[in-house]
Amino acid sequence: MDWFRDINWFAIHAKRFRERMAASCVEALGIEVFLPMVKVECLGHVVIKRSSEALFPGYLFARFSPAISLDSVQSARCVLQVVKSATWPIPVDDQIILEIQNRVETDGLIRLQRREFRPGDRVSIQEGAFAGLMGRVEAELDDRKRVAILVEALWNARVVIERQCVELEAH
Repeated sequence: MDWFRDINWFAIHAKRFRERMAASCVEALGIEVFLPMVKVECLGHVVIKRSSEALFPGYLFARFSPAISLDSVQSARCVLQVVKSATWPIPVDDQIILEIQNRVETDGLIRLQRREFRPGDRVSIQEGAFAGLMGRVEAELDDRKRVAILVEALWNARVVIERQCVELEAH
C-alpha cells in the first residue's frame, strides 16, 4: 500500500456549485489543488452572460498523501468525499492531470472545442420555448451562434435556435 503513503492526485467530490470554496478550503490545508475551469456562455434576458464553471461539475483534484491528509481533506468545508473504491481512495494518474493542465490557457480557463453541427445530426433542444423537443439540423447559420433545426414534433417545422440551447444526441 505504498500509494497510501505516497503523494498522488485524487478526485474530490465537492458540493455542486461550491467547487471553488472546496478548493480554497483544501488549499488552506497546504495541499496542492487543481480545479479546471471552462468558459461558459448563457442566454440572459437581454444579453449573453459569460462566466466560468468547473470542467467537471462537482469535482476537483488534490495532490496529497492519504496516510497524512485524507481525514482533513474529507473534513474540509464543501467537500463531500474523496472519490473511493469501497473504502480506499483512488489515485488519479499524473499523466491525466498533466494533460488537463496543459489545456489551461493564460487566463486560467480551458477552451472546449465546439463540435460543428452537420445537416442531419439529431439534436435535442435544451432551453427556450422548444425545450424538450427533438429535431434534425438543417444548417448551422453563418454567425455560428444559431442553428436551423427541423423540429419533428412540429411536422418538421424549421426553427432557428441559439446554438448553446441545442445538444447533439448520442448515437
